[in-house]
Amino acid sequence: MRQTELYSPPSRVRSLIEGALAAPEVVFPRTGTIACQGVEGANSQAACDKILPRGNIMYVKSFEAVFDAVESGLCQFGVLPIENSANGSVRMVYDLLQRKRFSIVRGTTLHIRHELLAKPGTKLSEITEIYSHEQAIGQCSRYLGSLNGKVKVIPCANTAIAAKMVAEGINPKAAAISSHACAELYGLETIKDDIQDSDNNYTRFICIAKNPIIYAGSNKISLILDCKNEPGALNSILTKISAYGVNTSKLESCPVTGRNFEFIFFFDLDASVREQGVLPMLEELERISESFTFLGNYSVI
Repeated sequence: MRQTELYSPPSRVRSLIEGALAAPEVVFPRTGTIACQGVEGANSQAACDKILPRGNIMYVKSFEAVFDAVESGLCQFGVLPIENSANGSVRMVYDLLQRKRFSIVRGTTLHIRHELLAKPGTKLSEITEIYSHEQAIGQCSRYLGSLNGKVKVIPCANTAIAAKMVAEGINPKAAAISSHACAELYGLETIKDDIQDSDNNYTRFICIAKNPIIYAGSNKISLILDCKNEPGALNSILTKISAYGVNTSKLESCPVTGRNFEFIFFFDLDASVREQGVLPMLEELERISESFTFLGNYSVI
């Protein structure tokens, strides 16, 4: 047993995790109510179907509304995109996780393919406006750049909402960056397929809950850390993680709003708090960090 386990005072992360582990270990449910940003056909819906195959989906307008639905008790869970392999992390979701102190209880990854959709009979050369979510716009930046500014690109809340807007709108020259499923759902035609910058285009989704729950088989830990602004501070954190034999599968820096050239760090660790030494490691990280947020211990399917 390490000295830190013998002599260190109780920490907030220990209290949080031990409280979550006090309940009997259970498998993740297959049914329940789940909040999803967007409308029918959204990638988040596909993630909901994968995470909770027999769940009842409630569609809401924004990422924050997903949190609100869970916080109010309208839904047991919420599903949100957190990272894309081409366009990086979804900063707003990390901000909400940190501010509202929700827990990640499950995760999944989807292969994302983008198509340019328009009303039947519309030609590619006729398009003057393209609607989509900002993440999808970023994932298709190469194709959009090839249009040489001839088309107005308009961000909206969701790729499925973009398809719905085009289908229901009066502009016959509007198009949406969306999915093949949305083309079928909203009666649109694909006028250009596979417009994403890379075929290796994956989005990671998380399932959140109001209270920390650690389900059976959980093997990924997500954290947000703010280390001291001094030489070797980040290296000290990485060294401690390595010393416990834990793999860091994600490390991303993010600027802190309102603080010049200071950063917080998003971490994913391949570990379970049920493994020996992992909880003491988290306590050490909490002690040496300026701020420390334990986002959850969960499995990715």
